[in-house]
Amino acid sequence: MTAIAGALGVDPSQLPVAASAPEYLEQKAIADGIFAVAFGLLTHIGPVPPVTGSAMVTKILTQDIEQLLGGRVLVEEDPVKATAIMVAHIDAKRKALGI
Repeated sequence: MTAIAGALGVDPSQLPVAASAPEYLEQKAIADGIFAVAFGLLTHIGPVPPVTGSAMVTKILTQDIEQLLGGRVLVEEDPVKATAIMVAHIDAKRKALGI
């Protein structure tokens, strides 16, 4: 992904990409998901991970962090809704890049 971003002359967070762990089986998947967020990706994690116990942490991971890193956690139980959000995200990134 960094090679593609480099070839386009953009940050990886600007690429039309989303990540999803729709049925994570272990805490390692949460760590991998947070890595994807840090890399600048919209990252869907389901079922709802054990990070939503605090309103502040939830807001940081699902909203505020996007301003810092370009990525954020998408918490959505309904796979159809999650897919629609990810497709809209990808379409918006494509439009921003003119592709």
